[in-house]
Amino acid sequence: MSSHLRLLPAAGTPYRCLIFAFALTAALIAPAGPGAAAPESPPRPFADSLVVLHSNDVHSHLLPFHRSEATLVGGAAARAALIERERERDPDLLLLDAGDIVQGTPAYNLFRGVPDTRAMSAMRYDAVTLGNHDLDDGPAAWLALRPLAEYPVLSANVFAAADSSWASGLGDAPSAEVRRGARWIGGAPVSTTAPLRFLAKPYLIRSWHGKRIAILGLTTGSLVNIVRISANRGVAVSDPVVAARWFVPILRQQADYVIALTHLGVDADQDLARRVPGIDLIVGGHSHTRLDEPLFAGNATAPGLAGVPIVQAGAWGDRVGRSVLYLANGRPSGFSYELLRVRPQDGEDPAVAALLRPVADSVAVAMGATVYESIGRVPTPQRDDVETAIGNFAAEVLREAAGADVGIMNTGGIRAPIPRGPVTVADVYSTFPFDNTIVVVPMRGDHLRRLLDFAARRIGKSDFAQVSGVRFAITGDYASDIRVNGRPLDEDRIYRVATIDFLYEGGAGYTQFRKAGPAEPTGVFQNEAAVSFLRRHPQYQFRTDGRIAWEGAARGLRSLQTR
Repeated sequence: MSSHLRLLPAAGTPYRCLIFAFALTAALIAPAGPGAAAPESPPRPFADSLVVLHSNDVHSHLLPFHRSEATLVGGAAARAALIERERERDPDLLLLDAGDIVQGTPAYNLFRGVPDTRAMSAMRYDAVTLGNHDLDDGPAAWLALRPLAEYPVLSANVFAAADSSWASGLGDAPSAEVRRGARWIGGAPVSTTAPLRFLAKPYLIRSWHGKRIAILGLTTGSLVNIVRISANRGVAVSDPVVAARWFVPILRQQADYVIALTHLGVDADQDLARRVPGIDLIVGGHSHTRLDEPLFAGNATAPGLAGVPIVQAGAWGDRVGRSVLYLANGRPSGFSYELLRVRPQDGEDPAVAALLRPVADSVAVAMGATVYESIGRVPTPQRDDVETAIGNFAAEVLREAAGADVGIMNTGGIRAPIPRGPVTVADVYSTFPFDNTIVVVPMRGDHLRRLLDFAARRIGKSDFAQVSGVRFAITGDYASDIRVNGRPLDEDRIYRVATIDFLYEGGAGYTQFRKAGPAEPTGVFQNEAAVSFLRRHPQYQFRTDGRIAWEGAARGLRSLQTR
């Protein structure tokens, strides 16, 4: 395994980044058992260095999985074993997670986060930040899981309406400065007189070698658009930068070091570093960015650093970040960082493996049936994609299940590729993990045009529309040459448009559905409809056919964060 550490000079050294590359050869071994040898480890860090291990966006990937390579990667048991090997090198390390621990695999559909929470408790995480998907089932369900968690969950900018029935056990109220500009889920402003409580602890202060470390949790402000509105009534969010500007100076007075544990995305992390001084390290998530080297932004607290170090370990738990803050006379003086691979063949923690064995058995029994044979791997949409084969499939599933004229799906709801070869129920549920139901919206042609105009302005951004039953071109920031089932759009005709309830509620910014009028619920889950579709169409071909043509545009709306 090749690893790159960026070592930065101690205080007083002229500014220069020294990059040392060294190879770490690890013997591949059989799963952990009596006599199994652990892979060779790098040398123990300096005694006066703070080691932070960190994960993010695991999304219920409790079991080992294949990414693109043939070898199994990830899994909570392998991650737990890696963490314990690191603890043998440094028993006082910090273990952090930057949010979205749940949602994304059949394990969540079946167990709703219980094994995720127990596995992370077994790994002894020191702190976890609240992610948007942690609220997919709503705050009451999230709070019901909290007694199982032996770690604190942090967020300084997510609040609960104090008069909500599920909020009775919550503690402190945010100050006027922290809640300034807060909005309810869905986007409505929060009245300055509305009583609020922090949904999670805003921060944690931990003792370490006679010093104090403050860990501040921050959650993306786009929470207002990217969680289900109906499930999160009574939840509000403020600007994370506003919250950080209030808390960081206070924490600097109470602690020696300040770590921001964020679920904001790598771009927002850089903005945070530039706008809020006094942060020593930003451990991030949400954008699923695998940073093989740290980013630096803003004003560093350590002399000689190019800025505040920003780190993120990708997604799904097949990497764990290892960040080291070097100290001199008690102050930050340098930084190094690497990503550690999580591989089952390097060993699995027996206790966590035993905890997850019933999960694996249940997924195999409930979702192991093959429903389709795929001639090739069908990838998930990327941010710059327009029409995609898997997106066409998703929209066609909606249209057929609802008997509609048009089907419209967002790319953000397509979470995993269709694998090559046998495709199981579990594979389909990994592609469509959310328990979205299909709805039909009777929509006048002029409303459909405005909806497609909105989609046109999202090209190259997150949550671009994927369609079935309609073809159109994108010219400038508008949809043109719109044809529904082969005929020109009639602006006075009523079309039946199938979508998912998340989008109908205004999720990902798609407010045009609700503006068109009431929806007709089908009661059919999107993932179940996809399974049925593949069973009915064993010869289905995943392909693009030019139903969306991009003729060149100034890329319009700023992106809402990735869902």
